Amino acid sequence: MNSLRAVLVFCCLTVSVFGFELAELGSGLAYARIAQAADLGDAALAARTGQPLVLDLRYTAAADPAAAEELRALLAARAAKVPFFVLLSPQTPAAFTEPLERLPAGAVTLGVAGSVPAPGVVVAQTAETDRRAYAALSPEIPLAALLSGKFEKERFDEAALVKEFRNGNPNAAPPPAPDPAAPKTTEPAPVLTDRVLQRAVHLHRALLALKRR
Repeated sequence: MNSLRAVLVFCCLTVSVFGFELAELGSGLAYARIAQAADLGDAALAARTGQPLVLDLRYTAAADPAAAEELRALLAARAAKVPFFVLLSPQTPAAFTEPLERLPAGAVTLGVAGSVPAPGVVVAQTAETDRRAYAALSPEIPLAALLSGKFEKERFDEAALVKEFRNGNPNAAPPPAPDPAAPKTTEPAPVLTDRVLQRAVHLHRALLALKRR
């Protein structure tokens, strides 16, 4: 649980590397989501840092032979035995299949059943739920929520009240308590858990734990 807490602390942070945005998942693990094949060039530059990396190729769009070459360059840039996790799905572009057959030592592929190419670690989640969890990432639902399946609502506590006063709002007050007589509203649906990404994070933590022994 302590390692998961570390993920939740750090995974909202992002850094820009060569114009490509990497998310930090904690414990030195970076996350690169390749939404467009054009991102692969910048990701290849970032890969040369030798940092443990999760490369998400589940739903990359507009992949062609040129994109396959970019992916091949990225894979070649990875140092052997440095933790490297590649996320796949049934919709991973077919152009990536051949480059992914030659992964650096220490690389692990993960995905739901039916992913292409077949992943080394099959995660128990349906392809539909995997797609929804991937698409749920937004400013309102950060990686932390998708890794934990929980979404913390904003609280208006004493600290928030003091902050409002300091910002010049003398009428600050917490929202009114719900009326017990009012009809109960439906609770919001729980946030999806991105189990493929979550498994990659857990594997990285396990590798670190083994290394410390």
